[in-house]
Amino acid sequence: MHEMMNSELVKQRREELLREAEMSRQAKALRATHKRRDGPRSAPIWEIKRHAGRLLKFLRALRNAG
Repeated sequence: MHEMMNSELVKQRREELLREAEMSRQAKALRATHKRRDGPRSAPIWEIKRHAGRLLKFLRALRNAG
């Protein structure tokens, strides 16, 4: 009886580890896809956002001053 419980526990643990490994692989693939997608466009997008932020900050300062 005790041996049967041990084998069940080993089987459960193995399945748990397999699920964990699969989730890890999927997460890694998702991160890789995201990195690949940004690629060369990320720098210009970052610059546009930076300039837009500075413009909004300037406009707020004008509105608050006047």
